[in-house]
Parts: sequence; C-alpha cells; structure tokens
Amino acid sequence: MANGIMSVGISGLRTAQVALLTTSHNISNATTPGYNRQQTVQSASTPQLNSAGFVGRGVQTAAIERIYNQYLVNQSLQAQGQSSQLNSYYNEIKQIDNMLADTTSGLTPALHNFFNAVQDVASNPTSIPSRQAMLSNAEALTARFQSMDQRLSEMQEGVNSQITSSVVEINSLAQQIARLNNDIQAAESSANGRPANDLLDQRDTLIRDLSKVINVDVVRQNNGHYNIFIGNGQSLVVGTNPMTLKTVPSATDPQRLVVAMEQSGGKILLPEHQLQGGSLGGLLTFRSETLDTVQNSFDELAQGLADTFNVQHKQGKGLQGNTDVAFFAIADPDHAARNISVAISDPAEITAADSSGGVSNNLNALALAELQTKNTLQGNTASYQSMYSSLVSQIGNKTRELEVTGQAQENLLVQIDQSIQSLSGVNLEEEAANLLRYQQMFQASSKVIEISNSLFDSLLRI
Repeated sequence: MANGIMSVGISGLRTAQVALLTTSHNISNATTPGYNRQQTVQSASTPQLNSAGFVGRGVQTAAIERIYNQYLVNQSLQAQGQSSQLNSYYNEIKQIDNMLADTTSGLTPALHNFFNAVQDVASNPTSIPSRQAMLSNAEALTARFQSMDQRLSEMQEGVNSQITSSVVEINSLAQQIARLNNDIQAAESSANGRPANDLLDQRDTLIRDLSKVINVDVVRQNNGHYNIFIGNGQSLVVGTNPMTLKTVPSATDPQRLVVAMEQSGGKILLPEHQLQGGSLGGLLTFRSETLDTVQNSFDELAQGLADTFNVQHKQGKGLQGNTDVAFFAIADPDHAARNISVAISDPAEITAADSSGGVSNNLNALALAELQTKNTLQGNTASYQSMYSSLVSQIGNKTRELEVTGQAQENLLVQIDQSIQSLSGVNLEEEAANLLRYQQMFQASSKVIEISNSLFDSLLRI
C-alpha cells in the first residue's frame, strides 16, 4: 500500500516538475521573437484493478505541445508578403514623385524659363542679350533633362543592388530552413515523434523572414519537413535540399539584373511575374511598371521636344541669313533625355525670322513660342507641358494609391499578428499563476511521499 502511494506521489512530483520547467521556459522566452507558448498535456496513468475496482496510479505528462494555429500563420505569411511588396514599391516610387513634383528642381520651371526666353526673343528678335538668354535657358533645360535621367539611372542601379541583396538573403534563409528540416526530423525521430517545439519555432521565424522578401507557400510533409515555394510556385526548399538563386545581366540590357536559378545543367531565368510578393516583388514591379515607364517618357519628351522644335527652327532665318539650322541635338536616340544638348552656341544662329522676310522680323520666334502650348506630341494630343504634367499626375496618383493600400495592408497584418499573439504569445500574469499552481502540486505530491514514508515506517514497527 505504502509503495503504491509513493508511486502516485512520485508521478505527481515528476509531472509538476515538468510543468514548472515548461512554465519557466515560457517566462524566459516571453520576449523572444517567434516564440510560441508551450503547455504540458497531463493524463491519468493506467489504473490498477483490484477487488474493489480500478485504483488510480497517479498522473503522467502525455506531451508538451506548442500553442500554434497554422491557419493564422498562413494568413500572416500572405499578409506579410503583400505588405512588404507594397511598402517596397511605395518607398521607391516616392523618390520619383518627389523628384517630378519638385517646384525648383523639376522639369516644369526649366520649361517655363526656356519658353519665357523664347518669348523675349520674339519681343526683341535682334537683341543679342535676349538671344544669349534663350541659349542659356536651353542649356539649363537640357541639363535638367540630363540630371533627372541620371537620377533615374541611379535608381536603376539601386534596384539592381537591392535585388542582389534580396537574392543573397533568400539563399541564406533557404539554407537555414533546409538545415532545420534535417534537425527537426532527427530530433523528432529520436523522441518517438514528439514535436521539437523550439526548433519548429526557429523554422517558422525563418519562414516569416523569408515572406518579407518574397511571397511564400509552405507545404508540410509527413516526415516533418517543410517544402517552400516562392513567388507563384517556384520551389526553393525541397526537404533538406535548398535551391540557389543568383542575379545575372539581362540578355536585352546588360545594365539590368534579373533573377535566375542555378541548376546542374546551368541556370534558368525566372520570369519576373513568378517572383511576386515581398520586398523583391515590390522592387521588380516598381522597375517594370514605374521606373521603366518614367525613363521612357523622359526619352519620349526629350526626343519630341528636340524634333518638333528643330522642325520649326529650321524653317526660320538667323541674323546672318542662315537657314535649316537645328537648335537641339541628340547623340543617342535610345537615350534621348541623357544625350539631349543645344546644337548651336552662337546667338546669331537662332532663327527668329521667317525664311521669306528680313532677318530682323520675329515671325519664326513667335511660331517657336507657340510650341509651348501646341499639341505636337503623342499623335498631336499633348504639348510639352501637358505630357510632363500628365506623367507627374500619374506618378503622384500611384504614389498615393500605394500609400493608402500599403497602410491598409499593414493594418491587416497587425490584426492577424495580434490574433496570433493572443493565442500563442506568453501572458506573464497567466504564467505566474501557473507557477503557483504547479508549485502547490509539487508541494502536495511531496506531502504524499512523506505520508507514504510514514506509513511504511509504521508497518516496520508492527
């Protein structure tokens, strides 16, 4: 009898000790990122049958389980990927929005100043200072085109650099996840299938970090491995085998980096539409949807300005009777904004007069001034200023759209994470109460053992 009581007491002591250790572990990791609260699952030991019926034999710890909701975690991964993509896109496009809308360094003041100078020449067609001012403002306008194109080119280089950093981070996380797949399988196999909770938390944290860089889908295998797919379904981790991404120059533009996957037979280029979500997806979308569009628009505007202004300028006559003179030059039509320049340096070569009149009339200068508001671009539907204003408006609207949707997505992510935290996070007040409860259980079990020893001593004295 005494032996049976002692066994029951010892089982309670051991179970209370495991519960106290688990509670202490929770408290110690209350602020550990990615930690999920753990709890002991207790069950009654198999009872023993005697003449009076089944007699209890104490308690046992059936498992130490992790409080975890896969559905909420999957929601969080998707929300995190979308939030990171929107934030990445917004942070990049905001730079272009600020550049285009700047009232001092944007293109609008340079255009206005140039055509004000053209108007001044129309008012004073033989004035050398007026003509020189027109050339100076033309130089300032072409310099503005060049500086803004240079800024956009620097952004292209910045995107390349960030893509490279993202690929390095993805590869590092993939390798760590693959190693943890192996460690988790080994740990759980040695523990007869019991979950390796802390290793599982580490793997989930890595996957969450990965979702910040690119969209992530997780497929759990029967052996405990997580197979990881990124973007729109490209495999990244299969069991204990991580794939490796790399950046390579684009076949169409060596200055542009694209993402490829290394294979035994070489490398396979990954289409950008397959690399969605996360900061990498935001960068690629920004580059294709906005940065390329803005650079192309600048080239189109510079080329259109040079072509239409030159056509009219060639129809006039300069102070020395010169005709058929181009005012602007573009060395490389593929990069017009970068290569636009003023083709003349002598103010007398400005063809303010029409070709049929005297050199002192202003008819061609008036025609040149009218180009400021005349629809000569995009199939005669837009002027220089309206084309640029449309671009500014388009980028501004997209920037505000991303700001609003990004904030909404961030709020959704916060709500999901709060739901996860309320379920899986450590509540210190609750854990403190558990400490007292399991302490009492431990003390009571110790009392049972003490009574068992007393009964045994009584038997020995008989």
